Amino acid sequence: MIAIVGGTVVTPGGEVRADLLINDGKIISTGAGDADTIDATGCYVLPGGVDPHTHLMASPRFAAAAAARRGTTTAISFTSPRPGESDLDGLLRGRAELEDTGLSIDIGLHAVIYDPDHVTAEDLVAARAAGAAAIKIFLAYPELGIMCSDGRLRQLMVMAKEADLVVAVHCENAQLIEDLEERAALAGPPGHVSHGGHPGHAGHSDARIFAGTRPPAAEDEAVGRVLAAASLTGATCYLVHLSTAGAMQAVRRARGARRTDVFAEVCAHHLLLDDGYYDKPDGDRFLVCPPLRSRRHVEALWAGVADGTIDAIGSDHCQSKTPVGEWLVGNQLAYGLAGIGPRLPLLLSAATERGLTMNQVALLAAENPARAFGHYPRKGALLPGSDADVVIYDPGGETFLPADGFGDGTNDSVYGGQAVRGRIRAVLARGRLIVAEGEFIDTEPGGTFLAA
Repeated sequence: MIAIVGGTVVTPGGEVRADLLINDGKIISTGAGDADTIDATGCYVLPGGVDPHTHLMASPRFAAAAAARRGTTTAISFTSPRPGESDLDGLLRGRAELEDTGLSIDIGLHAVIYDPDHVTAEDLVAARAAGAAAIKIFLAYPELGIMCSDGRLRQLMVMAKEADLVVAVHCENAQLIEDLEERAALAGPPGHVSHGGHPGHAGHSDARIFAGTRPPAAEDEAVGRVLAAASLTGATCYLVHLSTAGAMQAVRRARGARRTDVFAEVCAHHLLLDDGYYDKPDGDRFLVCPPLRSRRHVEALWAGVADGTIDAIGSDHCQSKTPVGEWLVGNQLAYGLAGIGPRLPLLLSAATERGLTMNQVALLAAENPARAFGHYPRKGALLPGSDADVVIYDPGGETFLPADGFGDGTNDSVYGGQAVRGRIRAVLARGRLIVAEGEFIDTEPGGTFLAA
């Protein structure tokens, strides 16, 4: 038996000054007990982080270790079907890979829908039986052949509801983006003189041009379509990586009308970075879809966090970037950010600066993601019977974020070099001490595939 003593335990019911008792990988209770002790004096004892939005399958072992190092003990990854592989087969292969890989944390899966026109109701039932928490549909990326039409979106929502699957949706208006991309391509790269004699994109970086083809209006319009389809079908929808003030307003309206069950997610980079990074010399490193937004939108997202419009904060960690191609700006660009390791330290630090409570952090970074995807109360809370996934957080410390993203294998963390408030002193995953005094000590990884 293990007792974490002297700390302030953050439970769904509030903060409690008590010992946390653990036996056989499970939480027994909060209260005094006779056991081996871990000292948490002066610290918060939080549930292990649950990252609901990751793309880990290119190298799940490295990503899992990076997550573990700074307090994320559960991640849910999107699958990555290979060319010629069905969406269901991609899910089944991904599950087998996770079961055979030595993981420091538990990882669940969302089933990506790359071929929306050919997915059947039977496929979705099989995906649910295989442990998938959700399907993910894209309203963008026609160039990749994965865009879902409005009519098919409605059909898939009906099928997903019957299969007891959440419908996660990437919300961008593909037609608007295509038109803006065509205009940008015609204008040519920065400094280029077009056929009409006008300079192309004068004063704009490649990153700024790319971001300009995916404006807030493209997201706002698509969010409205998804909420309408969810209202018509009764499906539970999960809106991924929202980034605009308009999206916040749309979610509030939908909830006010009580028309649908909707979860709203924002990712750490949209809260912590803004589009000014696209004007830096290394602005290309910060490309992501949807792109970083202006400070007005950033502040609107924080308002959504504060008032409960936002349910969950993910990382959208990309183990490998997606190339844009040279047709748009004349240079090879790629988008996608690594962030599963820094996510929780960044959020804890920002929460302190923004006046959020530790209970709010636990809701956003652990409890609500676990609830949304069928893992609560096993994950996301410090309750009797829950997995003993625990973070001991010292608010008086300091953390320096490394350039390698805590060893995630990408070696390109845009947060590298930052100093953030607070320090994660220890992490337990299902009762295993995997971080002690800030150092990673998980020599025999015990994580596995986590079925919803």
